Amino acid sequence: MTGELSARQRKILKLIVQDYVRTGRAVGSKALIDRYKLDVSPATVRNDMGVLEEQTYLQHPHTSAGRVPTDSGYRYYVEHLLGNPRVPVSEQIRIRHQFSQVEMQVAASMKLAAAVLAEASGNIALISPPRSLRETVRHFELISLRDRLMLLILVTQSGTVHEAFLHLDEPVEQDTLSTTSRQLNDEIRDLPFPDIQRRSAQYSGLAALVLEQIAALMRRTEQESTAEMHSEGLERALRQPEFSHGDVAQQLLELLRGGALLSVLLPQVRQKDDLRIFIGSENVTDDLQSYGVIIARYGATNEVTGLLGILGPTRMPYDRSISTVRYVSQVLSDLLRHVHTDGPEH
Repeated sequence: MTGELSARQRKILKLIVQDYVRTGRAVGSKALIDRYKLDVSPATVRNDMGVLEEQTYLQHPHTSAGRVPTDSGYRYYVEHLLGNPRVPVSEQIRIRHQFSQVEMQVAASMKLAAAVLAEASGNIALISPPRSLRETVRHFELISLRDRLMLLILVTQSGTVHEAFLHLDEPVEQDTLSTTSRQLNDEIRDLPFPDIQRRSAQYSGLAALVLEQIAALMRRTEQESTAEMHSEGLERALRQPEFSHGDVAQQLLELLRGGALLSVLLPQVRQKDDLRIFIGSENVTDDLQSYGVIIARYGATNEVTGLLGILGPTRMPYDRSISTVRYVSQVLSDLLRHVHTDGPEH
């Protein structure tokens, strides 16, 4: 049962969290007084640490005389003691400059975002590509390559570009392809693949072939996007004592493989400016209950979004991690808004 903490108890909890995050070692009362010049006796500090332990914010690791934060202690720190951490202005300028180097390249920006997050946190950065929650057609073109071969170029609402070669039963002129694409673009713009699949049944010949191929490309995109995730910084995380054991390293590799982790995290963030923090036992799956997770969406709109975040031990630098996730989400969202504004015209 938790109650209100005194100002001194709050200060002691904050110092213990920060010290433990920095050193990874249990914190004792004498170390607190010596390191931070607390103007109280060791007995007073021990008494306050005892209260914090009773309130479930601290615990004894094994037989150590010191204390370490619990999941509840980290949560109290994040919600009540951390304030509103921000990336320093000099660091903001550096990050913005790095992103300006990749300009409008979404794939390169994702890799850069992951590298920035991993460096700032010393943990594993996660990022998924931007996808429409309901992927629809933005625009497509048909280009004649040879008499019986054409190229279909499809741009979806998320800005993803697909290309497919289509073999024709008979030669078709470019003028015919251009006329067909103009007519069908007007009809299927902003439609998802099930609607396009149904429309294809109403046509025959070239129009039916094009609509069936577009529906197939979009269906494949939705299937692939549920599993696509880029990670960075595993080698940094494995240097930390919590991850130094072989079985933990193997578990991390399993978590990062495939789309299982993404499918768990994505539904927990409601919109692109909603940063969420899950600490240890707060995570919804058993596989994540030894970790801290900070995640946020980024995107051009509430319909076209990706996921980015940090996975690490519960003993992570929450100030740097939270502020960097929030800032990089903002930078990527700005980039995507430019991409959508400057993208192909309807």
